[in-house]
Amino acid sequence: MAKYTIRNKRLDDDEFFRIRKEEVLPQWKTSRDIENMDESIAAAYELSVEAGRNYAINLAAAEGAGKHLFEPQFGQALTEFMIEGMGYVEEDSPLVPDGLWNVFSDSYTRKNKYEQAADGIGRSRKEGATMLNGWPIVNHGVHEARKIKQAIKSPMTLNSTDEDGRLASEIALAAGWNACNCRSITEVMSHCKNITLAEEIRINQYETRLAAIYHERGVPQSPHISCNLTGYDSCGFKSFVMVAQSLLGAEQGLKQVFLEFGINMNLVQDAAMMRVTKRLCEEYCARFGYTGIKFIQNNNMFQGAFPARLEECSAMLSLAVAIGILGGSTALVLKCQDEAFATPTKEGMGATVRIARQIERLLADLRLPYSAEVQEEEKIIELEVRAMMEKCLEAGDGDIALGICLGADAGWVSTMISPWKYNKGNVLLMRDAENAMRYFSTGDMPLPKEVKEYHLEKLQGRAKKEGRPLDFEMVVDDLQYASRLPVIQK
Repeated sequence: MAKYTIRNKRLDDDEFFRIRKEEVLPQWKTSRDIENMDESIAAAYELSVEAGRNYAINLAAAEGAGKHLFEPQFGQALTEFMIEGMGYVEEDSPLVPDGLWNVFSDSYTRKNKYEQAADGIGRSRKEGATMLNGWPIVNHGVHEARKIKQAIKSPMTLNSTDEDGRLASEIALAAGWNACNCRSITEVMSHCKNITLAEEIRINQYETRLAAIYHERGVPQSPHISCNLTGYDSCGFKSFVMVAQSLLGAEQGLKQVFLEFGINMNLVQDAAMMRVTKRLCEEYCARFGYTGIKFIQNNNMFQGAFPARLEECSAMLSLAVAIGILGGSTALVLKCQDEAFATPTKEGMGATVRIARQIERLLADLRLPYSAEVQEEEKIIELEVRAMMEKCLEAGDGDIALGICLGADAGWVSTMISPWKYNKGNVLLMRDAENAMRYFSTGDMPLPKEVKEYHLEKLQGRAKKEGRPLDFEMVVDDLQYASRLPVIQK
């Protein structure tokens, strides 16, 4: 008997609505307000498309016009805190009209612990301050989500990560937000411990099909396919994750995708990753008969540890924005200085939007030249992605869902740092002399000899420059690559 039953197969309507009735809506009582999907889609159309504040439409228009949309993140316990804080940023910074919002849910909501989220809401009301690290969308429900949508000028998306975000996404879409994600590999490796990749793919298939249904019925969606992972991953592995996920999303009917890159903070390597990924997403989707999909290049910031001081943190944020602009991203998800210590504040997010817009103004239409260095990085990344994709497709007999599950079992689909108990963790990464991410050990990953030799050569260059051996101590040192504060000589 086969170990896995999961396959990359579109959910038919009967199966989709069975899952909706039996698994999704029973999760929490606020689902009663979205039971009628026809009514939910009609309301979403009115609130987003008719109102001129649809995330997917604005994103596509910005790409066509060569504009950059800045996307600050925000999430607090109470609806009134959300409206006040997001409104403050829109009034106090140049976010509107070229802006988006990335609203994140709290940790309890992400783990489907709605009773605890309810306690956090109660405490927040009592204390007059947010006692949750995000907005608990499931507890508040669709009517509160619509209040925020109507009060805020910029289109919104929901970031409700972890194992099961299906009900959160249902509520967000019914409120006229963008929502839903197609990022099973990222989720298990970044946020999960016990769930299997096969089960996460099954859950993501529902979310992705949900977005496609809204899109097919006149409310465009742009689900995120991301490679944020944990921040300690090679650009080639990140690219592979997104190409594999593009096949999963395409099968469920996605027609517009937000390619969300978690950058490694090296301009040349990150730009090469972005270009290779978009090209290979298009190529592999076409190979399997998926046509008419629009992939829009966007980036998130570095997902590793940030420095815990204002000046160094500001430098990190500024470099990330510059990489996004020079690398050709349409939207740039923004962090702020507060996130080195706690959750974002309205003042911190407003300041980050102002910094980002100033960097955009100074760079104007400048883009990274297509140099020999960029071409070389593209070549190496593409070799890695193709090797990984072909190995997984071979293992799954042409089915990428089965292939990546088998790849995780075998250690091909693996990263260095992860809370996920199924991650083999048999690869080691560090940075070269130019702070590009390189493999010190590729473990069981099926990488070509040329890729391995290239990474080793780059690392040997760093060892020579620093006059030290190439060893595990470098791996340890680089875990604090960005967060270590400079030593002040006395």
